Amino acid sequence: MTTRTRSEMGTQGIAVFDVCGTVTRTNNTSDFIGFVLKRDSAFKYGLSLLVRALCLLGRFPGIRRVLPAGWLRNRQIALLRGYSAVRLREMAGLYVDSLFSQGLQNPRIVDAMRQERERGNAVFFVSAAVDPPIAAIAERFHVEGFFSSELETADGVCTGRLKSDLLGRKHVVLERIAVDGEGRDSSVYSDNPQDAAFMEHFARRYIVLNTIPARRMWPVDMGRFHPFANYDIPGAGEDIDSINERTAGWIYVPPLYYVISRFHRRGLYSLVLRETIPVTLAGCLFTSLGALSFVLMPLSFLMFDSIYEIGGLVNDLCARREPPDTRTRRISPQVRIHIGLFVSLRIVLVALLLIGLPVAPLAKPVYAGLLCLCLAGYLLHTASPPHRRVFTFILLKWCRCCVPWAILLFRVPIATLVWLCTIFFLLDGFWRVYVYCRMRGLIRARIPVWHTRCVPAAILCGLGAVVYLVTGFSSLLIIGSYYVLLECLQTLGVARLRDGGEHPASGVR
Repeated sequence: MTTRTRSEMGTQGIAVFDVCGTVTRTNNTSDFIGFVLKRDSAFKYGLSLLVRALCLLGRFPGIRRVLPAGWLRNRQIALLRGYSAVRLREMAGLYVDSLFSQGLQNPRIVDAMRQERERGNAVFFVSAAVDPPIAAIAERFHVEGFFSSELETADGVCTGRLKSDLLGRKHVVLERIAVDGEGRDSSVYSDNPQDAAFMEHFARRYIVLNTIPARRMWPVDMGRFHPFANYDIPGAGEDIDSINERTAGWIYVPPLYYVISRFHRRGLYSLVLRETIPVTLAGCLFTSLGALSFVLMPLSFLMFDSIYEIGGLVNDLCARREPPDTRTRRISPQVRIHIGLFVSLRIVLVALLLIGLPVAPLAKPVYAGLLCLCLAGYLLHTASPPHRRVFTFILLKWCRCCVPWAILLFRVPIATLVWLCTIFFLLDGFWRVYVYCRMRGLIRARIPVWHTRCVPAAILCGLGAVVYLVTGFSSLLIIGSYYVLLECLQTLGVARLRDGGEHPASGVR
């Protein structure tokens, strides 16, 4: 931590800035550790990537209890054990050089720092990230006062633990920066909702919003906090510029491109709960695969999504050339994508899975051909004029609901496959087509979306009940009941959010 205080700075007021996500577009604990290990230890770097993947999973409420964010953060810091303090300071300088060369500082926040200085205020950094990168960032911005979590060292060597930790404890620095009880002549900027209590001690509180949805994450009275929009208008949407400097490195892993660019958290729930799980369940119930379906069907979705997102990349690269205010531009203009690597990794993955999976020999070329046809349909969708894309959109929804089933060709009767494909298109594809047509102005009706989702599920559940009463065959009733339960839970969840608001997601700083 720095030792200079407000009184030593000799200025009238203070301005405190968070660093991770505020001053920089990075998580300066995880990103710095990854930067160091990538250059020094391939094995430890692999472990750091695994821990970061677990951090992403830890954002889900159920998993968050098993994998607390603080525990995962400590596992990352432990990977620095054995590094000398001198080496870490040297790497921190190179890390900051890399941040600036990639343009990962936030210009609006940098401008806010300049304005605070022009008003005669001393600028402080207060971050829960580890101290080597924060010290280097403070030096680059000529910030003499900074506070951060401090790595523990013994004889000049990092022990892999923290000597002091500011995560959730930023209030301990209030006396050192001499914020008075009423917070006169003071400002604070942060993008982290967990800093809300700390920010209460300042006169002017600016919540840094990197996206429009981020406003919902702050459980505060907006009359007492000032929103600070840290995004361009094209980046206001959930999808727009979702492939950016921070996420571009992950998109080469199938099928993370679609997860990052389109699905996000709500879409990921839909992918798992509305598609993968029920299709796998149906494969177990309606075929003789048994437990094998719990391996075969998810891997079929993985192969399908890998090819499907090649078409998605082409679509996004074309949309990149559209006007700046378009709502379909998902790739940030600053990001360069290695298309050859992107495509090759997916083709190799699909080829290896087709070779290794216990699939009927004749089914493999048919399945591969259907994947190619799906990709051709996506390319046709991209090339078609906007007013004609409703037909290719329906084709793509049909592919999404039906092609994964093709892995079962020659293992189950064709009639069963056709029947299952029809059911899942009506359940999942029907309402998506309805929403697409309404957004395009092709349908003027204002039927609530949840109606178009619940009605097919309810009909299928009723049909399943009739079939069960007549024949004792319960599989159709199970699938219908699953979707009805899913829709009811989602409807209750939406109502709860409307009544009580959303709770902030925990993050690792």
